[in-house]
Amino acid sequence: MQNAITGQEMEIKIESDQRQAPVLDEYARPWMTLALALSDLLSLYLALALALQIRRLPGLVVDLDYNQVYGLLAVTLLLMFARKGLYPAVGFNYVDELGQVVSSASFSFLVVIVITFALEHGSLTLRLVMLLAWAFSLGLIPAARYLVRRLLIRWRLWGEPVVVIGDLKAAQTLAEHFRINLQLGLRPVALLPTERCAGCQAGCNGPEVTCPVRAQARGLKLQTALVAIDDLGVIDDLVERFRGIFHRVILVKHKAGRYGLSGLQVLDFSQVLGLEVRNNLLNPWAQLFKRAIDLLGAGVGLLCLAPLFGLLALWIRLDAPGGVFYRQARLGRHGRPFQLLKFRSMYRDADQVLSGELARDPALKAEWDSHQKLKRDPRITRAGRFLRKFSLDEFPQLWNVLRGEMSLVGPRPIMLNQRLLYGETFGDYSSVAPGMTGLWQVSGRSQTTFARRAELDLEYIQRWSLWLDIYILVKTVKVVLWEKSAY
Repeated sequence: MQNAITGQEMEIKIESDQRQAPVLDEYARPWMTLALALSDLLSLYLALALALQIRRLPGLVVDLDYNQVYGLLAVTLLLMFARKGLYPAVGFNYVDELGQVVSSASFSFLVVIVITFALEHGSLTLRLVMLLAWAFSLGLIPAARYLVRRLLIRWRLWGEPVVVIGDLKAAQTLAEHFRINLQLGLRPVALLPTERCAGCQAGCNGPEVTCPVRAQARGLKLQTALVAIDDLGVIDDLVERFRGIFHRVILVKHKAGRYGLSGLQVLDFSQVLGLEVRNNLLNPWAQLFKRAIDLLGAGVGLLCLAPLFGLLALWIRLDAPGGVFYRQARLGRHGRPFQLLKFRSMYRDADQVLSGELARDPALKAEWDSHQKLKRDPRITRAGRFLRKFSLDEFPQLWNVLRGEMSLVGPRPIMLNQRLLYGETFGDYSSVAPGMTGLWQVSGRSQTTFARRAELDLEYIQRWSLWLDIYILVKTVKVVLWEKSAY
């Protein structure tokens, strides 16, 4: 597990023996590009095939050669994806990748539609087929990319081998982060403590200089280095030190619970370097679009789920005495209180039961203080346990969303007695409407501590984008159906 390759003055320490075949290590990026490109082409073909099945309905016939359309779409899509860095998508999280895939695929379809119409091949049937193929591709391409990546990770065939450079403790922490999140495409295989390369100055980059670190990096087939930074003022020195050794130098900084630099963009103003950070939630167009999605989602949801609501209401009334709905005062946007609506999942005297149990059981009180939840809550009815397991008790909050008191996605609604627990960050939480689901709900649900939930909510606010909302909504379905951490 622990090997070492030593040079004349420096040392690169191997931290993992889970190396791939040498050929895959050396050509990791081309291999990952090939895997994703094949996945995209297959997804595009399947999307067009599904659209063509609808084309075969009575009255929808066209003589256009769809092999030509697929070929044109495939070339355009590959070029657009490559231009946006989606091959091999190293360093992309799922949210950013989703945004780039949707925008690039949509542009590719638009280009092909314009070309076919310019060649006078446009027809009503073609428009229908292209529209359907576009809609199918927006779901199939991201899903296929996710599955291919997860399979290759399981088979240890994904990720470019990299060396992590920095203070030993920081380097080990970063290496563990990237090993856990192999979907980012960077697979740490070695550590290089900065104190062992103090002699690597700009002069080491000359071709006439023999640099032990360069020799070792090439021997390990390492072309990329992750360099840990804490101070932005040392960026120039670190880049000059390592850019002559590695093909790519990626500067990484641990967020440590702060997300102000998320979405940072570098702007080159000739002799001046700019760093741009945007607050997307202050964009009025973004707020308008988010509200439109809330209204559409809540309206359709209430109409479609009305029969289910009726059955659940009957079960709740038969299971335990009391009303069907439960209302609780929560703090909404700008700290204004509102009545949050849920299906009742507890007995009528729930508060008295909780107070008595916490007074009798110190371990139960410690669990409540940490999570503000109880795994074995004596207040919950039999129907309530089922409702909570699949988050069905939350569905009436669609009415709160329709009224504008909540959003489909947002921070958790804060109880009135929890305001002081948020301290100085309460202003950030109250700047947006609370959500039915959110980043903390898809990151462990009830197993996360209260402090961690608050941190995830703050991360959501500072990282917000339309694609983050879509990602959370999709992942919420997965968490509710397959994870067993709700209570």
